[in-house]
Amino acid sequence: MTLLAVTTGEAVLAWIGIVLLLLVAVLVLVLLEGLRRPVDEIDGYASHILDAGVGIATNLDGVDDLVTTHKLATAVPGLAVAYLEKAGLA
Repeated sequence: MTLLAVTTGEAVLAWIGIVLLLLVAVLVLVLLEGLRRPVDEIDGYASHILDAGVGIATNLDGVDDLVTTHKLATAVPGLAVAYLEKAGLA
């Protein structure tokens, strides 16, 4: 018997192993495809959430200027009264 000689029983077992391997590979691919669809959908939702978060952050960029605006707005009535008094209208 040579090194490459294979009996009929061994050849049949080898073919059975190859077929089983292919069936398992197809099953794994089907299961992975079933998993890929929800993952893609979640990825789409996550990108929408990220875009919304960036939009909110962009809209809040001017919040620091609210303190200055509040100080200026509260100073206006006093300045207006002082102007009217200086002008002799109040």
